[in-house]
Formats: sequence, C-alpha cells, structure tokens
Amino acid sequence: MIELIAIDLDGTLLSKDKTISPANIDMIHKAIQNGVDVAICTGRPLEAIQHILDTLGTNSSDHYSITYNGGLVLKNESREVVSQVTMSMGQAQCLYEAMLAVDLPLEAVLIDAVYQFPFPEDFPGTYQETMNFLPFKQFDMTNLDPETAIFKVVINTEIAHLESAMTKLPEWVFEDFEVMRSHPYQLEIMPKGVDKGVGVSHLAQVLELTADQVMVIGDEENDLAMLKWAGTAVVMENGRPDIKQYADYITSSNEEDGVAKAIDHFVFYQEDEN
Repeated sequence: MIELIAIDLDGTLLSKDKTISPANIDMIHKAIQNGVDVAICTGRPLEAIQHILDTLGTNSSDHYSITYNGGLVLKNESREVVSQVTMSMGQAQCLYEAMLAVDLPLEAVLIDAVYQFPFPEDFPGTYQETMNFLPFKQFDMTNLDPETAIFKVVINTEIAHLESAMTKLPEWVFEDFEVMRSHPYQLEIMPKGVDKGVGVSHLAQVLELTADQVMVIGDEENDLAMLKWAGTAVVMENGRPDIKQYADYITSSNEEDGVAKAIDHFVFYQEDEN
C-alpha cells in the first residue's frame, strides 16, 4: 500500500505555463485526506516552491519537501532539517575553474542566495531568468567565507554550447560529484552521494516507510535515482525515452493531468478493487 508520493515539478506536476491543473490539485488533496503523505521533490530551494505548497495545502509542519535534488529534506512550515549534504567553497572553486576552462558559467546555490561568479566573456549565466525566487549576488572566490555551505552549483546556458563543453570536462568532475542534466539547457553538480533517490529514502526513514510503500513521479534525468529506488516508479508520457525504461507505469503527459491519473491508478483504483 502506498503511503508516500514524491512528485517532481517541471515536466511532471507543472504544466508548460508553470501552473498545476485543477485535476492534479484535487487528486493530491484526496490522497492527503486519505492518509497518504505527498512531498514535492525538486532541485529548487524551499523559497521557490512556497506558492506550490500553498496551492497543495502542504505548507505546514506535518508535511515535508525534498529540495536541492535530495541535498536538503525539511519540514515545510517550521523548516526543521531532516537531512542535508553540502559541498565546501573549496570544492566549488575547483568546479568553477574547471567550468571556466571550457567557457561554462557557474553559479553556486546556497540556502538563502545564489552566488554568481565571474562568467566567461561570451557565455553569461542565465539561471536568474528561470530562478527568480532567491537573491542573486555577484562575488569572486576571494571574498567568501571558506566555510560557506553550498548545496549545488548550476550551469545554465545555451543547449548546444553546454553539450559541446560537457565533452571537454575533466573526468574528476564526474567521479567526485553527482552530475546531471535537469533541463536540456541546465547542468547541476551536487556533492557526491546526493540525488533524489537519497532524499526520498531519507524522508521514508523519517516516516518509517519502506521503498515498496513509496511512489515517485518524474520525467527527467535528475529523477532517475528516485525512480530506481521507489517501489512504484511513474514516468510522464512527455518524459525522456531513456528514463521511461525504468517506469513501472507511464502516465499521461504533464498537460493531461498525468499526476492525477497516476495517483488515481495506484492509490484509489486498487482500493476500489479491494
């Protein structure tokens, strides 16, 4: 029996216009009213999803969110931390130098701000265009506290340039960190051992649940770890073809109430059968 549902946002719960359909809202409310925990699982910080939590009725201390792609799990209203994993400023500096060598702009995401370090001359970072919920500050690596905790670094740039530059990155970047594309135009680099699967598993431990009691819903590469971990893995019809092979169930697209249909199929249809 499913007791926890972890849901990705972009391409999954959110439509192209970044709204949540009435059918998805109603089905999530129904699941919660029937005792199922529902948690957003996203690369975004908590500040960036406040309006979503309000819409879903989960902006309270008895509900949780999995943020920074699993790097931070916390209670929504009280912001009590369940688990967190960060990288050091020294690690971020090494990554910055590696990215700069191949003309990739790097931005470091903290719990309360995004630090923009000097961009390559012809390729400024564009993360601020899609993430406007945190303040963006321009810094260089010499005027920051070395103890500053960073949840992830982000490279947001032109798709063709990103794909070309990624082939030139040194192997240690992929060996020492978790590297994944969250969008065609965005690369995210996190501390080793951080992914959505880890975040979901940490929340499941807090709720005293096993993997077979957890359903996850996603569509992209950064959802893969949680799709592999959970007992029930749902991928959207609009999901990447290589991600769909890990699905127990492929639901409708994010434009066709896919989240609502998946919850209805696994939570309520099975109840009706019983």
